[in-house]
This record gives sequence, C-alpha cells and structure tokens, in this order.
Amino acid sequence: MSQTLGIGLVGYGAIGRLHATVLQLVPQIYPSLQFRPQLRAICAGGQRSQANAFRDYPDIPQIEFPAMLADPQIEIIAICTPTGAHAEQVRLALSAGKHVMCEKPLTVEPAISASLVNLAATQQRLLVLNHHFRRIPALAEAQRRITQGQMGDAISAHLRYFRSSNVRADRPLTWRFAGTTGGVLVDLGSHLIDLCHFLFQSPIVRVQAELRTVIAERPDVNGVLTTVESDDVAWLTAQLANGMRVTIEASKMVPGAADDIRVEAYGTAGSIVFDMQAVNTLQMGTATHPAAMQRTQIWNQQQPAANLPGAETPTGLMGWHAAAWESLLASLAGEVRDVCDGAAGLLVDQVITAARMSAANANQWCEVVR
Repeated sequence: MSQTLGIGLVGYGAIGRLHATVLQLVPQIYPSLQFRPQLRAICAGGQRSQANAFRDYPDIPQIEFPAMLADPQIEIIAICTPTGAHAEQVRLALSAGKHVMCEKPLTVEPAISASLVNLAATQQRLLVLNHHFRRIPALAEAQRRITQGQMGDAISAHLRYFRSSNVRADRPLTWRFAGTTGGVLVDLGSHLIDLCHFLFQSPIVRVQAELRTVIAERPDVNGVLTTVESDDVAWLTAQLANGMRVTIEASKMVPGAADDIRVEAYGTAGSIVFDMQAVNTLQMGTATHPAAMQRTQIWNQQQPAANLPGAETPTGLMGWHAAAWESLLASLAGEVRDVCDGAAGLLVDQVITAARMSAANANQWCEVVR
C-alpha cells in the first residue's frame, strides 16, 4: 500500500508552477510508487505569484516558509526560487529534517554547496538537484551505451545549449541577470556541465573559459537603462579526469532558438549524437561502418517505465520532470536510482567557479578545485 508524502513548494514562478503541475501527475505516471507526493502548501513570493497560486490551487494553503518547515505533514521541500536564495533555504530545510528537491544550480558557491552536502549527510536527508535533462530517454540511453563501452575509449565531445531569450535589447533586468547568481553560464551552462558529468561519468578537472556580455545595458524595473553584470554567452573548453576534451557553448543570443541542445561525442569505437530538434532519436556511428550513422528511435522508453504516456509515445518536458521526482521518491523507498544529488550539484558549482576564474584571467586554463 502506498504512503503519501507531503510536499511544500517554495517559489511560484514559471518553474514553481511546472513542479506543482508535475506533482499532480506523478502518481498517474508511476502508479506503483511506494511514496506518492501530495502538494500540501505553497510559499509564493510577490503578489503576482501569490495570485497565480490561488488561481491554480485555491484549496492548497499559502503559508510562510518558517511555518512550512514546522509542519510535520510536509516531508519534502521543493525549492523553486532564484539561485541566490537557494543556500539559506536549503540549509533551513535540511536543518528542519526535510528532504529537498532544489532547482539547479545549487548555490554557485562551492564552499557553501559543500556545507549543504555535508548537512544533508549529517541529517540523513536527501538533497536532490532537478537536472531534468538527464531524464530525456535518448540521453539516458546515450549514457547507458557510453558506460557499456560502445564508444570505446572516449576522445572528445561537444555540447551546446542555445536560446533566444536575450536577443531583444529591451528585455528588462531580472534575477537571471543578477551578479554571481545570474548569467548564461549559471542558467544554461550548469545544465551542460551536469550533462557532461552524467554522460561520461568523469568529472571536469580543468577548464578554459570566455564569457561575453553582448548587450551592455538593459532597462531595470523602472525602465532605466542599467549596466548588465552577467554574461549572455559562455564558451568553455574542458578536460575530464578520463582524458576527454570537451567543448561547451551556452548562449541566449541565438535568434530562433528555444531549448536547442545538441550533444556530439566520439571515441575509438563509435560516436553518439543527440539533437533536441529530434528529441526522440539517438544517432550512433561505429568504427565497423565508419561512413554511416544509425538512427534509433527511443521515444518514451525510459527506465523505470512510465505508465502514462507509454513507451511508444513521444517524450516531453512534463515526463522529464516527473522522472526526476520519481527518482527522489523511489530512493526514499530504498530503490536504486540514478539521483542527481547534492554532490553532483557541488561538482557543477566547482566548474562554474573555475570557469569564472579562467575568464577573469585572460582565458587561461584553470584547475577545478575539489
């Protein structure tokens, strides 16, 4: 018989609304879960978010964060706030004995992230990062094939993530542009760094980076042009512990792009290509047939299998986020899952710090400090 676990949702912007929706779907997508999530309270930010939360979930109470932490019927805190708020909110949630699902990145401050990882271990609570692109079935299949050695000895990889979010010069400054917790390296680059670690199962050990602010001024909330302190484009060259050389490009200055992710990897025995434009497909090349790429339709063939939609249907965003929640809930039930835990989030924060140091020092190679 399944048991309900109460969820407290902190933050009700776009990603908070997505999590709230996904939490309603998880029991239907994974009906055999021992622990079923139930959204029990929302801590929204400003008046607009509070109004949206009331509109969407009028029967779910809106409470302050301290009250959420004190509620014994809330076992998991889902943190969907701006990056700059993560450190304190994660610390308080873990200290209150709650498990945590946190949006990426963890904090971008490695020392603080390390303290949170240690706190989670001390409290014996799960700290999970929602790097939902790991849950795309084709990328999960790519990781499985790479781990099985189908690429042979890995040589190189190229990862990119393009969006058009910052193309318009009149896009106003928001928290996504704010200081050390804003910018494309943090927002999009964190996804690519995590995917690199996930796919090749080897940490980035040194990095060379260039960060560029393309539009130097943007209007603030009052319409006053203000200097932009964050990056629009990030270029990284990285070396992994296993010897691979990887290039990473993240940009919000690509007209027409929307969640445009592409991964190319090759080794001595084969190559793998994933393109978000063909999200249900994985391309494979082999040394035995060097002039041909084989296309494999992956569709929604994920592990564990989703009940809705089935394996013969296209995959999609809701399913990826639901799979991230499944991994947390199944782990709490003692099942083995590939959870993107706090330690993985710390690895990403360490690479971000090294990349910023490289960019600040004439793009010189910089060691990733562990």
